[in-house]
Amino acid sequence: MTQLAALVLVAGSLYEQSLVRLLRERFPEARTSYLLVEARTGRLVDSRWENAERPVPVGSLVKPFTALAYGEAHQYRYPEYLCRGKASRCWLARGHGRIGIGEAVAHSCNAYFRALAVQVRVEDVANLAQRYGMEAPPAGSTAQTLIGLGGGWRVAPLALARAYCRLVEEPRAAELVRGMAMSARSGTGKAARMGLVKTGTAPCVHHPKAPGDGYVMALYPAESPRYALLVRVHGVPGAEAAVVAGQMLRAIRDGK
Repeated sequence: MTQLAALVLVAGSLYEQSLVRLLRERFPEARTSYLLVEARTGRLVDSRWENAERPVPVGSLVKPFTALAYGEAHQYRYPEYLCRGKASRCWLARGHGRIGIGEAVAHSCNAYFRALAVQVRVEDVANLAQRYGMEAPPAGSTAQTLIGLGGGWRVAPLALARAYCRLVEEPRAAELVRGMAMSARSGTGKAARMGLVKTGTAPCVHHPKAPGDGYVMALYPAESPRYALLVRVHGVPGAEAAVVAGQMLRAIRDGK
């Protein structure tokens, strides 16, 4: 290692040590769990997540991987779909209207992703998940499970964060990444206000239990991400967890 490379390494280490202290001091709440990963390498920078290698339900954070499996089987041509809200069994009662894959990611449209999931084989989703280092959905999973509803597909948080690091670098996932950028601007992740964002709400695994836990996967900055931040907030939906994720991203950006 050259002297210059050694100095760069030390500077980077000092920066990350300061960053770790900052996050732990600013976000001490027991209800918030998080992982910070170096996006380029998948190296774990900091963790305040009990047993981050134990698979848990992660809600809609699995949707982009099911969508990518669909894309592989359909020449990466994604349809438009008319979401009629409650009539289409979407979480948004009034519906999202006619949307494509980017808007579906941004707004986490259940109706859109269910329409994709019924057209993809569970084996194809399982193979893709394993290629990305994630746990596969159970054999015989329904479309509901493949889009993160019900908690049947469980993924280790650390594996999930590293899978997203790879996903955003995959040229064939460009439309999905575009949707994550839209989410941060105007979708379910808009409270984060920066980076690439995907939100989800999953069954609670805490004791005592809450109706659900909010998840946010955020990569910052949006162009050439340096860090991947996975946040879980106990007892709130994903869109509300994005508030905390946004505060953490701004602390990372500003160093305070």
